[in-house]
Amino acid sequence: MTPTEIAAYIGAAAWLPQIGTWIYRSVVSPVITIVLERTAEVGFTSLGPIFNVRMAFSSDRKDAIIDGFELVLRHENGDERNFRWSGITETFSEIRDNAGNRQVVSRDQTPIALKIGTESLVEKFVRFQEPKYHDTVRPSMLDLIAHVNFLKRSGDPEYVEKLLVSKECFNAIEMSQKSFWWQAGTYAIFLNLSSPKKF
Repeated sequence: MTPTEIAAYIGAAAWLPQIGTWIYRSVVSPVITIVLERTAEVGFTSLGPIFNVRMAFSSDRKDAIIDGFELVLRHENGDERNFRWSGITETFSEIRDNAGNRQVVSRDQTPIALKIGTESLVEKFVRFQEPKYHDTVRPSMLDLIAHVNFLKRSGDPEYVEKLLVSKECFNAIEMSQKSFWWQAGTYAIFLNLSSPKKF
């Protein structure tokens, strides 16, 4: 074996760790762990039924990207409701002055995707809403708003009284009341994540 061949083998062997890393990254999928705070905010607002909870995310083996987050609430009587993430708030820091006043530096964002790294724990306040509410109630609310605008432009001084007895107002109130489904009892929570890559 000549010195040139030995040098060629050593040079080729130098690529083995890099090739091994490429193979490892392509074969291994991340394992995502989610820890929920012990208490959550549940309620009914102008946005419909809501479920808000603080969560901590971590990923083992490899970074992960989450592009969808759904939550299923199942009541003890079997009734199931689906929620989709609608907002994320991340707190960066908290500042206190000598008087004890507190200021929080945070960022609120509409969720598109969430990157979870292997280096640190990601803590977020995640807000969930029920898409079914928006699909059923929003059309009646848009009709009500259009009717309000029509009555205002007509110049009638009694447009508020006419609005309150209108079909549009009745439909909007009825749809909103039908959408309140919270009931006493125990709920089980199931989390569904989606990602462009296997996890």
